[in-house]
Amino acid sequence: MKIISFKITNFRRLFDVQIDIANEKTIFVGANNSGKTSASHALKCFLSKDGRKQIKMNDITLINHKKINQIGEKWVKYDKKEISDEDIQKSYQEFISYFPSLDILIDVPKNEIHHVIKIIPSLDWQAGILGVRLCYEADSIEELRKVFVEKRLNAIDAQDKKVTLWPSNLVDFLSNELNSFFTINTYLLDIDNESKEVRKKSDFIVQGFNIHDLIKFDFIPAQREVSDDSDKLNDIEKPAAQIRQYYDTIINPEKSPTDDRDFDAITAIQDSQNNFNKMLETKLESLFEEIKSLGYPSIADPDIEIKTKIGILSSFINHSSALNYKINDLSLPENYLGLGYQNIIAMTVKLIKQRDEWLGIGKSKEQKEHIKRLHFVIIEEPEAHLHAQAQLVFINNSYNLLTRYKNTEDSVIKERYKHIDKSLCTQMLVTTHSSHIVHEVDFACLRYFDRFAFNVSEIPLTQVKNLSNYFNSQNAGKRFAARYLKLHHCDIFFADALIILEGKAEKLLIPQFIKDHFKELYRRYISYIEIEGNYVHIFRQLIEILGIDTLIITDLDSVDYKRKKQQPKKGAEQISSNPVINRWLFDDNDKKKTIDILINLKEKERIKTLSSTSSEVYFAFQREIDVDISCLDGESNKKIIGKTIPRTFEDALLINNLEFIAQLSEQIDTLPTREKSQLNKVVQDYKDSNDLTRLMKAFYTRLNPNDKLIKGLGEISKAELALELLFICDTNYTLNPPKYIELGLNWLNNRLKKKETKTQEQANE
Repeated sequence: MKIISFKITNFRRLFDVQIDIANEKTIFVGANNSGKTSASHALKCFLSKDGRKQIKMNDITLINHKKINQIGEKWVKYDKKEISDEDIQKSYQEFISYFPSLDILIDVPKNEIHHVIKIIPSLDWQAGILGVRLCYEADSIEELRKVFVEKRLNAIDAQDKKVTLWPSNLVDFLSNELNSFFTINTYLLDIDNESKEVRKKSDFIVQGFNIHDLIKFDFIPAQREVSDDSDKLNDIEKPAAQIRQYYDTIINPEKSPTDDRDFDAITAIQDSQNNFNKMLETKLESLFEEIKSLGYPSIADPDIEIKTKIGILSSFINHSSALNYKINDLSLPENYLGLGYQNIIAMTVKLIKQRDEWLGIGKSKEQKEHIKRLHFVIIEEPEAHLHAQAQLVFINNSYNLLTRYKNTEDSVIKERYKHIDKSLCTQMLVTTHSSHIVHEVDFACLRYFDRFAFNVSEIPLTQVKNLSNYFNSQNAGKRFAARYLKLHHCDIFFADALIILEGKAEKLLIPQFIKDHFKELYRRYISYIEIEGNYVHIFRQLIEILGIDTLIITDLDSVDYKRKKQQPKKGAEQISSNPVINRWLFDDNDKKKTIDILINLKEKERIKTLSSTSSEVYFAFQREIDVDISCLDGESNKKIIGKTIPRTFEDALLINNLEFIAQLSEQIDTLPTREKSQLNKVVQDYKDSNDLTRLMKAFYTRLNPNDKLIKGLGEISKAELALELLFICDTNYTLNPPKYIELGLNWLNNRLKKKETKTQEQANE
């Protein structure tokens, strides 16, 4: 038995979201404020005992608030006999539809039908998909209406006296009274086994069934109380604390013992403490062995031991049993170890405890009538307080810890869990912001939370995308994309935007351009993919699925119709050999666009809207630019003026910064490569050129050494050129980005600013 999906409605930005659940591990990923925490909190509210009490009015999706208030106005009018009984009944049905619900679809095999007999949809149902809907709804809408209308009419009457009383509307009323009137009820769902679609919901509430009778849900929240502050003064004013202080100061025999009674008391304490330590060591041995099976602590880390400290009147005054860490023959209290170390141990122990409670191991067996068929564990942001190594250890071993009862190779484990049915099922759900964790899991278990705007109102909402549909494919291109991301760019799943680059020089310098010239963009989470142009279009479908705003920085790559490289010229019947431009921007393999068309594209013609969302892709490549360079050359002031079309990033960069570069002779002398400096070659080309045409030919020849437009010029290394510029440029010297890149970064900056502005406006409303 396993859960195959959840569907959450009307909860925060999760207006209508289906989340497919993997057989073992499911990982929630997505940018900040995309809905991951909302989803885990919704599950906690519906699936933990008394979780309904955690639901607040602000958890109801924002776009429903206005409609709820309109219903409140109808209720007031009904009390004044201004609308009919029929209309009020319709308002009740509408009111119900605006509050959260959770659909749970469960795959039940034939041999487990007897466990779900109370929720089978019909007598002829054999096995397959079962569904239940947990609805957060009013016990009695009629009673709710009456109380609200009474309070609201009082508030309306007070307005005549220029006094504002609560409630101002129905949402205001429910903000205080929600849990007084609402509960969670369970309904059956009729599910189509093939499509897994809900055909209908039962009209009656299921009696005698609780989802907790079938499934044990456990949670490890993101806000874990792990702290190295051992001096907290909690509860200092409580009577017990005051008595403890008195005892410690006035009576405690361990402080300066003075008579036989003091020494007898100390001896008794120490004997009890030693006996208790030996008992704990024996009982907890199996737990510590499981912790060691993680591979953490490692060789250099201390072992774990338990030491107790028992004082006189300990049951009332003071009894601490502390986790210690042993290094050789010495030991330290746990607050002396790092937070990361404490956190991974704490989470590991909690998982083991949750597992053994579910299975009824040890003392917990006394409280168990039967073992539930499924254990579902939700872990929020396990990376909190964990460095990268510990994150990898945790995600690689946590599921194995939860299912260790199925291990038949370890004789000790086999004996310990010999009575446990091995057909029981465990599923684990993890929310994360860590690319280290994502790197270690199968991408097919990722569920990507994507932000989007709702229709005209543009309220920020969430849609969840099952990436197994992409990463489980046997398509060679998709498999290549998965391997590439594993090696380089797992952070794409958390980014606000993506920049795709084609060369090392771009990868080195474009982040610097952003830092120097685009301060707002610099604070965004930007993911970079550096890849050769023939492979860029392979990522197209993944970008469509993720719906992430993308800036592709590529090159014009001008060639003649025989595909021979050419220095770009207007009216020369040149075309672009760039597959990104031909296959993606124009979706046209046969009719390659001419250079004349490409350099004259309007801004909107360089943009493609992603089919799945409102996000966009911008294609930045070279365009015709005006050049007006005035540099001091010897004793004369040389001017180079005209129009030109750069072919690549490097010649566009050089022509846009030549005035600056020509004045860097002192800085060039500081380079580690000054004797073979690439920048010296650039400066020499400027000195040898009397006009723009000759200068651009020199740059083209150096960047394309097989095409000797000017004889005798050596090659410029693109990567070394970028490194030299990066070495020289600091707070006193900044490079200007080429015009086409500046326009692309401006577009990306404005896209993200526009999204942020809309989100803030909605939050203010």
